[in-house]
Amino acid sequence: MFLWVLVLVAFVSRTECYFSEEKYQEESKIQPPTIIIAIIARNAAHSLPYYLGALERQNYPKNRISVWAATDHNADNTTAVLKEWLTVMQKFYHYVEWRPMEHPT
Repeated sequence: MFLWVLVLVAFVSRTECYFSEEKYQEESKIQPPTIIIAIIARNAAHSLPYYLGALERQNYPKNRISVWAATDHNADNTTAVLKEWLTVMQKFYHYVEWRPMEHPT
């Protein structure tokens, strides 16, 4: 009878066994992958505010986003708009690469 009580207590009570090095193991803190967004713009000053605004509103962590931006041979102020946005926002992003080219090589 005592044996049955012992077996019943063993099954009813929930016990966990750990090796000393396993005890209280922290949960893995895996970060989302770093992604790259390429912005290639020419004569896009009229639409850049919409595009850049949408990029700002993304719910992906900005510190896990790298931005690569290039522009060349613009007839409007695309370079100025893009440069101003990158200057203000670069502190929030993982990495920012800026490659303007106004004159052909």
